[in-house]
Amino acid sequence: MELNKNESIDKKLNGFVGYVPYKLIVEKKPELSVFPLNVLMARYTMREGAKVLANVLYEPDLSSFKVNDDKTISMNYPNRYDKKYYLKMIIGKDYKFRECIKYKDDKNIGRTHGIIDIKDEKKSWHMFFHHLALLGLDNGEHCSFLNLES
Repeated sequence: MELNKNESIDKKLNGFVGYVPYKLIVEKKPELSVFPLNVLMARYTMREGAKVLANVLYEPDLSSFKVNDDKTISMNYPNRYDKKYYLKMIIGKDYKFRECIKYKDDKNIGRTHGIIDIKDEKKSWHMFFHHLALLGLDNGEHCSFLNLES
């Protein structure tokens, strides 16, 4: 299913971003543990007169992991339902910052970034994902719907 252009997000219904609060653990690849296991974005909206939760799970594409020339590492997280949408997670090799860019067909449609506070990594991790929520779901982006009124 997708959120089509006739089903705009009702801003008063709020939204959120979630993630399984685990670091990605891949055997024999400890460098990946600075990335999240996945990212869940969701928004409340109305569909056919009912309040629903539109949600998308972005999962890591391990084959996209790169060590970049600009002193960063990165990995893509495609939308489970719509591969033309994906998140690109970028982390400084010095682990002082992280950034996420949301793409549709390789076109940048949103970006967020945050400082990694080593003294309070948990707080900076949560703040980063809070800002990531602002990227939200795009009209036309395939997603799953959960009826909240049944």
